[in-house]
Amino acid sequence: MPQGPAVSLTKEQQALVDRLVRSGRFDGTNDVVSTGLRLLEEREREAARFLADIEDAIESGLASGDAVEMETAESLVETFRRRR
Repeated sequence: MPQGPAVSLTKEQQALVDRLVRSGRFDGTNDVVSTGLRLLEEREREAARFLADIEDAIESGLASGDAVEMETAESLVETFRRRR
């Protein structure tokens, strides 16, 4: 079986790996690291989607026309309080 790259863990990280393996949820260090990398990859994809959505919203806003003045948050709160 080919060897992958060696990874150095801090004492705290190694303790976490050991605890997870002892719990029976993981088969060994490789299983823990593989799961962690899969979760990191998923998080990175979600972050990329989030940024793309923000960029799309910015583009949509810019394309919608000139900016118009809006009520301040304080004004909206004051209007709401008067209506109660």
